[in-house]
Amino acid sequence: MDAPTVRDNLLPAVPGPQVAEDALVLRVLDLALRIGEVQLATGAGAAVAHDTMLAIARAYGLPTCDVDIAFSTITMCCHRGNEAGPVTTMRNVRYRTQDYTRLTEVDDIITAIVDREEPTPVEEASTRLGNAVRANHPYPRFVAGIARSLFAGAVAFLLGGGFVVAALATVATGVIWAVARWLGRRGVPMFFQQMVGAAIVTLSATSLAWTGTLDDSPVFVIAAGIVVLLSGLSLVGLVQDAITGFPLTAAGRVVEVVIASAGLLVGVVVSIKLIGTVLGTDAGAYAAVVPPGPLPSLHPLSLVAAAAAGMLFALSAYAPWRSLPLAALAGATAWAAYAVLGLVGAGEVVAAALAAAALGLVAMLLPRALGTPPLVLVIAGITPLLPGLTMYRGFSQLAYGSVAQGAVTILLALTFGLALAAGVSVGEQIGWPLQRLVRRLLFGVTAEDRARDAHRGRPRVF
Repeated sequence: MDAPTVRDNLLPAVPGPQVAEDALVLRVLDLALRIGEVQLATGAGAAVAHDTMLAIARAYGLPTCDVDIAFSTITMCCHRGNEAGPVTTMRNVRYRTQDYTRLTEVDDIITAIVDREEPTPVEEASTRLGNAVRANHPYPRFVAGIARSLFAGAVAFLLGGGFVVAALATVATGVIWAVARWLGRRGVPMFFQQMVGAAIVTLSATSLAWTGTLDDSPVFVIAAGIVVLLSGLSLVGLVQDAITGFPLTAAGRVVEVVIASAGLLVGVVVSIKLIGTVLGTDAGAYAAVVPPGPLPSLHPLSLVAAAAAGMLFALSAYAPWRSLPLAALAGATAWAAYAVLGLVGAGEVVAAALAAAALGLVAMLLPRALGTPPLVLVIAGITPLLPGLTMYRGFSQLAYGSVAQGAVTILLALTFGLALAAGVSVGEQIGWPLQRLVRRLLFGVTAEDRARDAHRGRPRVF
């Protein structure tokens, strides 16, 4: 295939007399920037925000715009030919959060602008966006906290723990969530939040095992807590940015992931050392024994736990009510695919990548009339597969002096997580053209509709 020529990549020329009004340009740029900011803040990739902003500008008659995204900075420029100077503006993404209600509402606004013959007026779209950002969550904050705690219990069960382990993981995660919120409101950096969370779950689980309250290995409780702490990291966005041509943004996300993982490492290792010093080597031995992870199973209880984990994670991230059944289906589908591939001997990393790819493909092909962005489904589906047990095994090996072995194990865990994110990206790349093909074949898209879509450049969705 021939590479695109320079001419194909140039912006269209704007004749001198046809200059867009200053007021229109400023309103459109402000709307596009604010929508891109919400997308980046809620976990979408830089390519998604880039495509969305350009599609919005084209929909309002501004085809000659450039967008530059550098991790937390978004810059947009509208070129207006030779008769007027370009208009450039920028915004900073000052927060990162998992708020799928905002993401869903913004996706509805994008659809009303890009997918219609006459886009929603700029003033109306700006008002809708402001209301969406300022609106209350669909349910109280404590519901999200309880859902995140129950999510840890479901993950502990999937990792091989019993119902007692699941209950303890639920309680420990509730404490972690409350402490993290308290620290976050006081501006404590993410590194220390991760460190404190890892220390809480490690100290509590190991101490309970030493006292005899917990008969099973405390490792399952600790691993479930690590999965919860890892679930807030934007692994999918990291891989998406690296693949789609935003290396600077991807590098920034890499630093975030490394710092947050280092916080987990410090919290676990310091806690293990502290337990061995205060309670003795017998107590430290409980943290040293890491049982092998269970083989993925298609047992009905495992599928129910995976479905519950997907739904509870979506609930904890303020996903709309209508998306919760789909999130449960995504969790069960991802786990079933991972189990089947594991049983046929595909290997952990390959099985995880292929399961994530299948989930990404299915999410792309689901009708948009369901009202749930694909990103919500893929994150809810792959989060229960995060390698919490492998990550803890590497941490404990470092704590007990096996530096080389621990480094290899942690690298394997990171590879596993990146394989999940890369699989999602593969599913998107396959599903994107299939989605357009299905839409054209099944919904009677006319030649005018196809020309309008090509002109506006319908943005990617995750």
